[in-house]
Amino acid sequence: MKIRSARTQYACALALALWAATTSGAGSPLAQAESITLARAIELAAQHSPSVAALTSEAEALAARNEAEALPPGFHIESEFENFAGSGDLSGTDLLESTVRLSRVVELGDKQVLRRGLGSAELDRLGADQQLQRAELSAEVARRFIHVLADQVMLVTARRATELAQTARDVARQRVNAGASSPAALGRAEIALARSQIAQEHAGHELASSRVKLAILWGDTAASFSIAAGDLFDLPPLQSLDAYRARLDASPELARFASEARVQDARIQLAQAQRSPDVSIAAGIRRLEAFDDTALVASFAVPLGTRRRAELQERAARADRNRVDMNRETRRLELHATLFDLYQEILHARTEATSLNAQVRPQAETMLATTNEGYRAGRFSLLELADAQLQLIEVEREAARAAAQFHTLLIEIQRLAGVPIQTLAVRGAP
Repeated sequence: MKIRSARTQYACALALALWAATTSGAGSPLAQAESITLARAIELAAQHSPSVAALTSEAEALAARNEAEALPPGFHIESEFENFAGSGDLSGTDLLESTVRLSRVVELGDKQVLRRGLGSAELDRLGADQQLQRAELSAEVARRFIHVLADQVMLVTARRATELAQTARDVARQRVNAGASSPAALGRAEIALARSQIAQEHAGHELASSRVKLAILWGDTAASFSIAAGDLFDLPPLQSLDAYRARLDASPELARFASEARVQDARIQLAQAQRSPDVSIAAGIRRLEAFDDTALVASFAVPLGTRRRAELQERAARADRNRVDMNRETRRLELHATLFDLYQEILHARTEATSLNAQVRPQAETMLATTNEGYRAGRFSLLELADAQLQLIEVEREAARAAAQFHTLLIEIQRLAGVPIQTLAVRGAP
């Protein structure tokens, strides 16, 4: 039995592309049988995700509400009728007095300007929220893309395990037919092959599921792309921990607190302006039927107790402002702790993936080749051959899991620090 090189595994992965292209691309942003890169997946999600479209509608709704809130108080027309339909001299309409007034509240303290400022701050806060949501969407696309890449590698590995088990079964049959081995050895080989086939079938379903979960982010329920193109074992260099820390304060998550602080500052200014009471003025015409004359009427009104109410509103706004500062500091400390933890994990993931893929796997390949030759020559048992095969397959799976863990941790670090998601090198199939 020949041990395949990495280039041969890549050829297997190309065959995987033909296997994966089984769904129709009708109505999808992607053409059928098209491979997809991480950069393209992020672009598709940004263009076609329903959540992104919802952000646009949300911004339009808030802008319209804020514009309505910033309008000055409207005019009111009032009609008043007195001294009619009574008794005695007041029966009928002979002594009717009717008044028509035009009234309006005159705002003092630049409240309209301050409401516009509050609306602008709320739009800025929404913009920060949306920027954070877009960053979260990009990170989720990247996570699911890495999951697809890992599942593609797992399927290639499962196929290799099946081929190794099949070769071992064929050799066992030859040895049994030649009388050099017990029939029980053939039975064990048949069982190992069946289990490998079951594992391969399960790996295919896992890949199909992860592909749909990725494509659904841009509204493609059929997962019409053929293969996720990227090198899972391309582990890009990391920035220093201090470099990532330096970017935390400007990250989208903490920037959102700055936008919230500006909203609360605007609320404080508006509450201070409420100390100046608004004046209601009205003017109109009164008709006196008893004298067959008309007269002008005017009035104004000033509310009482506005200063105390404004002071309470200002105190509440200042408390909310302090709350934002404390929440931001709490979250900043949490982010520093999380970043430190993630950085330690990613260093270990890099070491594990590199060691398994570059050092342990070649040793397992060599050991399997030696064991296979020895089994054919009768120097090793079938159990020893099966153990060598299993060890190689497990090393390949562990290496893929470690590489996927590295990329997933890198995505989390980039998301926390506000760093754009890095694209993967495309050097053929996983």
